[in-house]
Amino acid sequence: MKNIYVFLSLTLIFAFGCKKDEHPVPNYRFTAYVDLMLPDYNKQVFKVSSDRFGNRVGVAGVIVYRMATDEYYVFERYCPHDQKLTCVVDVTPGNTTASCPCCESEFLIAVPDGDVIDGPSVYSLKSYRTRMDGNYLVIYN
Repeated sequence: MKNIYVFLSLTLIFAFGCKKDEHPVPNYRFTAYVDLMLPDYNKQVFKVSSDRFGNRVGVAGVIVYRMATDEYYVFERYCPHDQKLTCVVDVTPGNTTASCPCCESEFLIAVPDGDVIDGPSVYSLKSYRTRMDGNYLVIYN
């Protein structure tokens, strides 16, 4: 009988004690192709809201940070703190950070994680994966 209580206690602890804290940005599935030969996308930092086929990129568009010739960090513009389509994160002067105009959280975009460096947000920016396909940057999740 004692073993049953121990087993039930451990089961309850594992079932309810370890709750995964999910990122608040909705998981919108997409694959986008961005032509890096176009002048708008031939910069160190740029924003993309739709790809060459007119498909939406991310929930509220993305910020792309070029780290090296073939290394890119891509972040969702949908603010993880405010969670409103009217509050989109934008690049700040200097091009290594981005901030939300509503909550004033500031995020570092010159690193792969989009870490919070100031403000009320407890979540970093949602990042997306990338790969190169010729002159195209492929952004996906």
